[in-house]
Amino acid sequence: MAQFDVGMVHRLADQMEGIALDIKKHVNSPDELSQDIKRMTSVLESFQTLAQKASNSGSNPVVNQNDVV
Repeated sequence: MAQFDVGMVHRLADQMEGIALDIKKHVNSPDELSQDIKRMTSVLESFQTLAQKASNSGSNPVVNQNDVV
């Protein structure tokens, strides 16, 4: 059974947060916003892929030395 990669979920969430902060700081045109939306879409697709793989394999998070892996 494949393990659900919680660490990857956290990294993707950090990326999403970074993109949102970038939007708040510097988006001044529709083109800049469009580029950030493409980045967000990529991260969301990664979340979806992780969730689907986990659902299909019936995996659950695994705790190793008090850290979920």
